[in-house]
Amino acid sequence: MKRITIIAALLMGTLVACNDDFLETSPSASISDDKVFQNIEGAKAVIDGVTRDWREYHSYHDQFGVKAIDLVSDLMGEDIVVGRLHWFRYDYTIDNREATYRRPNYVWSMFYRGIRNLNEVIMHVDEATNADDLEKGHVKAQALTMRAYSYFRLIQHFQQTYVGNEDKPGVPLYTEPINEGKPRATVGEVYQQIVQDLDDAIALFTAANKGRRDISEVDLSVARGIRARVALVMNDWPAAAQHAAAARNGYSLNSIDQYKSGFDNVSQMVWMWGLPVNEEQSTIYASFFSHLDMTIGGYAGLGYSPKYLCSTLYDLLQPGDIRRDDLLQATSTGGVPVYINYKFSAYGDKEFAADYVMMRPEEMLLIEAEARAKKGDDVAVVQGLLQELWNVRFNVPPTVTETGQALIDRILVERRIELWGEGFAFYDLMRLKKGLNRTNHQYAAVPGNTIAPEDKVFIYKIPQTEIDNNPFIAEADQNP
Repeated sequence: MKRITIIAALLMGTLVACNDDFLETSPSASISDDKVFQNIEGAKAVIDGVTRDWREYHSYHDQFGVKAIDLVSDLMGEDIVVGRLHWFRYDYTIDNREATYRRPNYVWSMFYRGIRNLNEVIMHVDEATNADDLEKGHVKAQALTMRAYSYFRLIQHFQQTYVGNEDKPGVPLYTEPINEGKPRATVGEVYQQIVQDLDDAIALFTAANKGRRDISEVDLSVARGIRARVALVMNDWPAAAQHAAAARNGYSLNSIDQYKSGFDNVSQMVWMWGLPVNEEQSTIYASFFSHLDMTIGGYAGLGYSPKYLCSTLYDLLQPGDIRRDDLLQATSTGGVPVYINYKFSAYGDKEFAADYVMMRPEEMLLIEAEARAKKGDDVAVVQGLLQELWNVRFNVPPTVTETGQALIDRILVERRIELWGEGFAFYDLMRLKKGLNRTNHQYAAVPGNTIAPEDKVFIYKIPQTEIDNNPFIAEADQNP
């Protein structure tokens, strides 16, 4: 694998956070590794650069960082109906996996670009001379968390889900900033590294006991939240429940008014992790809100590619639910009944400079509820978790009465409702091995409207550039 050190490129735009001495001795166009890590500010700036890259516009209007990939996940699911094919059309039609296509290359290059720089932080942060061990450990914990997150996103796109596929080829594992390629590690090995990184990060965060500078920084709660996500995919119910509960400790659920506020302004919401955007950083049409928000003049709102809530999911919503009665407007597209969803609505507030949600306490509640239900915990405890959510999603909340499989099914429906548009649809279909049913879509996009679980079309092929440049991955190692 032909890699170059790109710390200098990622530091552009983040160096303003560093002190004057750092700026004077290290011109931004030619920063050497040894100078970057002499001060702890250098390590922080590298992490800031990766975070910035995760929300940046990259070449095309369907490439704007991790939220573009989140939108891909939802468009590859069942609950968003696209009214007109435009940007993201091949993601929606499940036809974007070939080795020479932009989407696999984008996912691969963005996360490995970040991994390369995070590995530099992990290896060199201890060299900083102006910070104690706890502060250096806190920065290393951020890098470990972000590296784990990157591998978690990669492995979910380049191979089938964890359970039953542990020995299949996954993605190459790089834990040091080397320039040589590596072969594909197994799915099990990739998840083992993810878990190790997160467990190490949790220990370092706990020992440091430091606050974060901004909600865009990962912290102990975020590390535990990602750990809970990973455990859920691995069907490790005790770990999923434990980490999800710990992750949301100290966070309240978003109230009815907060949920209805538009999901565009971190100052109005209860988020555990988010990527704030200001006017200068706004990527306008090449942005998440441009493609999903029907209230502003982006690709969705102007009708170039409107996105709707599917009638199948609507039929599962209960009367009195504010997510149905207050945020949905019935319409149709191509003769198919659909619903305009005003969950994401930045009009009159942040407009194209809308903030990006990355993690919320409601997700953690739903992970804990699902994990506890599947490991057979006291049904009243599980019902109580779901009731906690319903108490802030209904003006007059109904009582949770479901038990057994019906309770699990209800929790899974709640995930689809509560987290609609936040990037979980495809990943849930994969881990639950449900396959895809597009019966109520204008563009069914798949033969017979359905795709069987774990069909090869769900996973990306390794980018051709990787095969060409990495001597340890040949055509024979390619996904089917």
